[in-house]
Amino acid sequence: MQNANEIGFPNRVRFFGFSLFVSVYFLSFVQRVGISVIANELTVELGLDTVTLGFLSSGFLISYAIAQPAIGYLCDKVGPDRVGTVALIIAATGSFMFASAKGFSVAFLGRILMGAGLAAGFIPGMRTIASMFPPKQLSTYTALFITIGNIGTLVGAAPLAWLTATAGWRPIFTILAILAVLLVFACHIFSKQQSTGELPSPSPASNPASYRTVIKNPGLWLIALFLFTKYGSQAAFQGLWAIPYISDVYDVGPILAAQTGTMIAVGYLIAGPFIGRFTDDMIHRGKNPFDARKWLLMVTSLLYFITWIPLVLIPGVIPFGGMYGALFVMGISASSASLAFSMANSLFPPKVAGLALGVINIMSILGGAVLTPLIGWLIKHLEFRGLGGAGLYSRALIPCLIAAGLSTLFVIMMKKPSEERGY
Repeated sequence: MQNANEIGFPNRVRFFGFSLFVSVYFLSFVQRVGISVIANELTVELGLDTVTLGFLSSGFLISYAIAQPAIGYLCDKVGPDRVGTVALIIAATGSFMFASAKGFSVAFLGRILMGAGLAAGFIPGMRTIASMFPPKQLSTYTALFITIGNIGTLVGAAPLAWLTATAGWRPIFTILAILAVLLVFACHIFSKQQSTGELPSPSPASNPASYRTVIKNPGLWLIALFLFTKYGSQAAFQGLWAIPYISDVYDVGPILAAQTGTMIAVGYLIAGPFIGRFTDDMIHRGKNPFDARKWLLMVTSLLYFITWIPLVLIPGVIPFGGMYGALFVMGISASSASLAFSMANSLFPPKVAGLALGVINIMSILGGAVLTPLIGWLIKHLEFRGLGGAGLYSRALIPCLIAAGLSTLFVIMMKKPSEERGY
């Protein structure tokens, strides 16, 4: 696949591709977290208990994660547009199954299909940005893409809860299924543009040796481990343990604790696009692309590690009002993780970049999947020993502190590749 500078895409084609895949990515976040706001309704209507409800939630994430390398490989082989069309048909099918389910089995299968299908948002989006946008805008649009997608976590919370309470969960989730169908048609249009010559045809898939080169590349695994530790610690805290931590350490109710914890998302969403743009400005002024991204990752990762120190080693030392600022800073420092995907794009030629992105993306997902239950196990073990409050979390959250420190170390260890693609 050629470089964007060599092709000279019309802006309307660039932004059509960007809008298409960021919409899929956004929808994946809405569907990922949306189940939490209808948990009570699902329990009653489908006859679920806490175990089956947990499986219903995890089914989406498991299939989403497992599909990443396959999606990346297929993007390399046939192109993001064709992959997106087929995957979105699968996602739409699963969405309709879930919205009309009368029991656990159908709902669970629907969630699995949704996860596998909506996995075709992130990697096809990254590949489209890398191939269609000028190299000096890559960090900006990568960060913007990830930021818009993450807004789906906010829409899938309070706004979706209000909509389902007003209209019922089945009609609302049927509408989400219809949106997936509309995205199928949009992806088909995008594919037709390619076949008529407006977009470049994908390069032939690389041979097995090329893929072995990807897997053996130490730079790829440093990026993967960076995302595993940094995003994994963020996801474990932001996704589950922040509210119990704030409630227990500061003796506040869950609503106030949730409002405080939201500051991580606010910092992330505000800072993400600015960090991407700042990186591209550095590159435009002559800074080497790899060096610019590595420098920003080092600074923000060190700041991320520093924010964890008082939270873990001295719980409660920050006044409750100051927690809003501390978690806001944590969100800002976490938002630079998008630069890791830009760095991965610079390591490999386009014909194998999809697989590389799939590998590092699944590692980021696995980070949250490992650290979240690990902290839960530690909390249960420490409670059994009689610990509680600040003392409990000063020990239970040590894995997050260690992971944050390791993420900084992994960035420092990254070395500039001998050959870069100009990204």
